[in-house]
Amino acid sequence: MAAEGTPPTATPAQAQAAIEQEAIRRMQAVLVGAMPLMPTLPLVAAGALWSRCGGWQLGAWLLAALLAPGLRYLLVRRYAASVTDHASAVRWANEVTVSALLDGVAWGVAGMLFLVHDSPALQMLLITMVVGTSTGSIFVTSFWPRSEFAFAVPSVGLTALALALQGSEGGVGMGVGLVFFLGILYRIMGQAHGMTMETIRLQFEKIALAESLQQQKELAEQASLAKTHFLAAASHDLRQPLHALGLFVTALQQRAGGSGLEALADRIAGSVGALEGLLNALLDVSRLDAGVLQPQRGPVPLHGLLDRLAAEFAPLAQAKGLAWRCEGPPVVVESDPVLLETMLRNLLSNAVRYTHAGEVALLWYTQDGTTVLQVRDTGVGIAPEHHRAVFREFVQLHNPERDRSKGLGLGLAVVERLGKLLGHALTLNSAPGRGSTFVLALPVRAAAPAQAASSPSEAVPESPADAAGAHILVIDDEAGVRDAMALLLGDWGYQVTLASSASEALARLTHAPHAIVADYRLRDERTGAEAIAQVRGAWGSAIAALIVTGDTAPDRLREASASGHPVLHKPVPAARLRAFLRQATRRPAAAPA
Repeated sequence: MAAEGTPPTATPAQAQAAIEQEAIRRMQAVLVGAMPLMPTLPLVAAGALWSRCGGWQLGAWLLAALLAPGLRYLLVRRYAASVTDHASAVRWANEVTVSALLDGVAWGVAGMLFLVHDSPALQMLLITMVVGTSTGSIFVTSFWPRSEFAFAVPSVGLTALALALQGSEGGVGMGVGLVFFLGILYRIMGQAHGMTMETIRLQFEKIALAESLQQQKELAEQASLAKTHFLAAASHDLRQPLHALGLFVTALQQRAGGSGLEALADRIAGSVGALEGLLNALLDVSRLDAGVLQPQRGPVPLHGLLDRLAAEFAPLAQAKGLAWRCEGPPVVVESDPVLLETMLRNLLSNAVRYTHAGEVALLWYTQDGTTVLQVRDTGVGIAPEHHRAVFREFVQLHNPERDRSKGLGLGLAVVERLGKLLGHALTLNSAPGRGSTFVLALPVRAAAPAQAASSPSEAVPESPADAAGAHILVIDDEAGVRDAMALLLGDWGYQVTLASSASEALARLTHAPHAIVADYRLRDERTGAEAIAQVRGAWGSAIAALIVTGDTAPDRLREASASGHPVLHKPVPAARLRAFLRQATRRPAAAPA
């Protein structure tokens, strides 16, 4: 039975009782190993003395000397059955003490009866056995000192008395020496017992600390899980109206053209975009934690990607009075273009945000098959002791007031995780007042890439006429989202059927739609994937389908990704939705099954 730590709320008396019980348990464990040796010494002593002291007295003594180890053997054997708590452990230890007392008396009697006066060798043998047994038993009895003294006092004391009664100077001197030995033994036993109990106490504290750390770890994991669930639930509920708001704003911008309200519509769109950016940062972290973000590696022409970023961030830097540099040779790297752009976008956003004078630079060069890409600024800088901290979630060293216009502190956390996912080494060189340089190492792609396809944000139909006659089925249990989709898709020239569930969609459809846009989480624990399957079962399996979701919970993200349908996350950018619909409506609607 291994030692167990004391409960954190135990009183001092309870803790001491637990330590004593553990000490007794250890004494029993040592006795188990020592039991075979205990009958040996009486047999050796009797054999050595038999030629001079043989007779009924020596035989009776041998029987008594073997009786004590036999009793101790029985006690050791029944320890497991008789000891259940501290009180029973103490009773058992006291019973062992009684057996030690009987043993000590037996050896003391041997000293009284069998000290052969004319044989110094036999005397020394018997004295050595008495003293040696007392000394050697400290290892066993340091757990329970009473048993040591129960043996040593009668065995050594009676032997010392027998030596003193001889009347010779040598006998008296040896008797006094044995009494002095008892005093030394008492001190040694006290020190050994103190060290033994301290060792047990420290072990208990170590076990209790390990248990406490395990509990704290479990609490931290539960808190992290609760945080993830809270963010998932809150994010989903926020994304629903934000998704509808984004669609309404897009429709407003389209209708505001030439009315003098373009600037107001653009400012509303900017605020909505900022809010979308904050939620998307949370979504990026959740998707990375969920393990559902799978990189699509391929050749990435760095000039095209960085030119797009320069077109976006150069005006932002110049608006703050900062110089902008974007320099490097033509090169094609191996990466995921979307995820790499997300990393660089976050790094550039931080560089512009925390630089108030000087410049922001995007620089790259190629060396030994690796492209080294640097995002450099002359901003406030980061102290070396904080280099690791800035990559943790929600850490913003230069935003103590938690100004939300400066973000959530998730950008660098996303950058680091994406770097690990893509295998791109990320390093930081920075010091306070000297700016920061984030360095990415990207593998160079040897083969020339094929002509890159237009991104979804570029592949947008130029006019509603492109969508004329196309029929879109929208399944969403939020009325505001359905209204916004109807307004926006109607402005784009689509025929729209709205439904809150699969059954409602089947009841309203009169012909096969060209595409289905379905929310993932519907009412009554139904999913958009199930709704798509039912509509396809009724109107044809070739109908293009898109799932949109406001969930950030890892299990929900895995389910949505495993559905086999393309997934967009609310709030869905209008351009990406429009790109999907353009591609989906290029083919004719499916015939009924």
